Amino acid sequence: MCRQGKRMITMKHISLLITSLVLTVAAASAQVQLAELQPGRLFAYPLAPDSCMTLESRCNFIITHFWDNFDISKPISDDVAFESTFRDFVEFFKFGHRNVVMNAVRDFVNKAQSNASNLKKVGEVAERALYGTEAEYWSDEVYIAFAKPLAASKQLPRDVREHYGKQLASINAVQVGAELDFDFIDINGKKMRLSDLPESQNCILLFIDDSTDSTIGRLRLSTDVAVNALLESGQVTLVCLSIGKYSSDWATAAAGYANNWIVGCSDQLASNLDLRVLPCCYVLDSQHAIVNKSLSVEGLMSAVNPNY
Repeated sequence: MCRQGKRMITMKHISLLITSLVLTVAAASAQVQLAELQPGRLFAYPLAPDSCMTLESRCNFIITHFWDNFDISKPISDDVAFESTFRDFVEFFKFGHRNVVMNAVRDFVNKAQSNASNLKKVGEVAERALYGTEAEYWSDEVYIAFAKPLAASKQLPRDVREHYGKQLASINAVQVGAELDFDFIDINGKKMRLSDLPESQNCILLFIDDSTDSTIGRLRLSTDVAVNALLESGQVTLVCLSIGKYSSDWATAAAGYANNWIVGCSDQLASNLDLRVLPCCYVLDSQHAIVNKSLSVEGLMSAVNPNY
C-alpha cells in the first residue's frame, strides 16, 4: 500500500506486525495475542488462518475481517479505546493490498453511516490517524475514502461537511501529476508567478511558516553539497516560500536566506495547497507537474543524496 510522510515505529506496532507475520505452529502462542481481548482494545482482533502464508495475505485477512466483532451502528461508549483500535486497524494498511484496504474502508464507512454520531467520530479519528500533523500513516487515497462520504453526508452538520469538503479540495488540487502554478511576492515586493521562473529539470518548493522556527531545515538545505551542486548546474530551481503576508520585516529577514534560492511569500498558500506539516517540500518536474509532495526536509535530502 502506497504511503506518504512519516511512519513512527513503536513497540506496540512492532508487536502487531510480528504477531500478524508469525507463520509457524511453534509460535501459535504469539498469534493468540490478536485473537484475545487486550487492554485498550474494543474487541479481540481476527486471527489469519494458516493458509495465509505471507505477510500481505495475513494482513489482508485481518483488514477484511477487522470489524466483524464490532457493531458500528451502536453508540461508541469508549472514545479512547475506539481510537486506539482504529489506529491498530490503520497499522495493517501498510502491509496489505491496496484493493483490500480500499474495500475495507468503504465497507466500514458505509456501515458507520447508520449512526450520525458514530460517523462523526469516525471522521475525527480518521483525520488524526491519516491526515493530521501527528498521523503515523499518510495516504491521500485512504483518507479521501473517509472524507468524501463525510463531506456528502446529510446526517452531519453543515460546518462538519464543509470542513471535510475543504480538505478534499486542497488534497485534490495537488495530486501527484497535477500541474502547479500560483502567484507570490518576492523579497523586493514584486508579484511573481511560478510559471515565470527559469526552466529547469526540477523545481523544489520549500514551504515554511515564519511563526515557527524553520532555521534548521533551511540551514540543512542551504549547506547540502548535493543540493547545491544541482542548483549550480541549473538542473534544479529551489523556491523558498513563506505562508505569511509580505512585510518589510519579512523581506529583511528573508534577504539572509541562501543566495541561490528564489525567495517569496503568499498568505494564500496555506488555504490553496496541502501544507499539513511545515516546513515541507514539493518536487515539480520541468512542466511544474507534481512529482512528490509533503516531503520533510530530511526526506528531500535523502532523495537527493543517498549518503545523507
